[in-house]
Amino acid sequence: MNRSMKPVILALLAISLVVGGCSAPEAAAPTEEKAESVTPVQVDAVSNGTVDSEAGITAKLAPSEEVQVMPKSGGKLTSLPVKLGQQVSKGQVLFKLDEQDLINGVQQAEAAYAVAQASLKQSGSSSDQGLVQAQNGLKQAEISLNDAKVNQQRMQNLFTQGAISSQQMEQANTQLTNAQLAYTNAQENLQMASQKTGLQVSEASVKQAAVNLQNAKEQLANATVTSPIDGFVSSVNGAVGQMAGQSPVVVVVNTNPLIVKANLSETEITKIAVGTPVKVHVQSTDQTLDAKVTAVSPVMNSQLKAYPIEISIPNPSNELKSDMVVNVTFPAAGSEGASGLVVSRQAVFERSGQQYVFKLEGDVVKQVEITTGKSSSDKIEVLSGLSAGDQVVVKGQTLLKDGSKISIQK
Repeated sequence: MNRSMKPVILALLAISLVVGGCSAPEAAAPTEEKAESVTPVQVDAVSNGTVDSEAGITAKLAPSEEVQVMPKSGGKLTSLPVKLGQQVSKGQVLFKLDEQDLINGVQQAEAAYAVAQASLKQSGSSSDQGLVQAQNGLKQAEISLNDAKVNQQRMQNLFTQGAISSQQMEQANTQLTNAQLAYTNAQENLQMASQKTGLQVSEASVKQAAVNLQNAKEQLANATVTSPIDGFVSSVNGAVGQMAGQSPVVVVVNTNPLIVKANLSETEITKIAVGTPVKVHVQSTDQTLDAKVTAVSPVMNSQLKAYPIEISIPNPSNELKSDMVVNVTFPAAGSEGASGLVVSRQAVFERSGQQYVFKLEGDVVKQVEITTGKSSSDKIEVLSGLSAGDQVVVKGQTLLKDGSKISIQK
């Protein structure tokens, strides 16, 4: 190679290295950063104002009285004159059971009573006959007692197995008790017949017959079942011809007044007493009624961990119905509200037991811890952490964190 060409070649190589070094950073330049996301929110201002001190609960209306009416003993329904929703008065007939067997029982008891009275008239000179009757009566009473014991034991076994109702078990126990009483009376009759005159024995027989007759009449009267209260029929279960047992045939409720049953916390119950005025807002009719607390339990419900109370609502026109949803407001005694800084209740949220808001700082938000005071359904008193005029987020907080960028929506 010609020595004169070497300087030219070296110069060309130097130029190419310089050009290559300058172009390398352009190839390695980082891509443009992705734009930061913006969360749309709604805001409200912290202001001076008053928070009405009150507590509110949601509850339902309930009847002041509810009676489930069932027969004292089973039987076939022969009459059921009432219908669902019908207004009834105390003492009005609700239903009747088949009376034929009971009527026969009354007639038998009347006949036995008549015989006892006739025997009393003839007993002046028949003490021996009275002794024989007393002996026969004791034997019959003993047989009846043994039968009642056997029947009671059999019914007890069936009841244990769940094959009979509690009413049937009660009847068997009652029969055994009556049989034991009759046996005791028969023993006393025999003792009197052995030691006293026949007249005294007959007098005792008449008394026993009178008791039996009275019991038979009461059983017949129980076949006609009447309403124990004034009110409305809320349920009818059964029909003529069906057997009535231990379940209610008719349910009667008193809806004037209606009752609001509520449960208050330990803190709330200290501010409430019988006679405390409250406001009851009925959601379905949009009525707000003035009422008073009528009952306060002194004992906490162990399951609900709250104290039951009752509020009476007059309902003379029966416009209000049971189970309607109501909102009850309890004004705090001796307080007309708290005056100071207030913020929308929607702005405040809780994390780890502390209360916070998201406060606007330019186009970002800052999570600020606050101390609150009294509160109402829509406002909370702010004791520290904010100043009048501060803008806070009231909608969209769930998408935010400290330092999030936001855009304000209206």
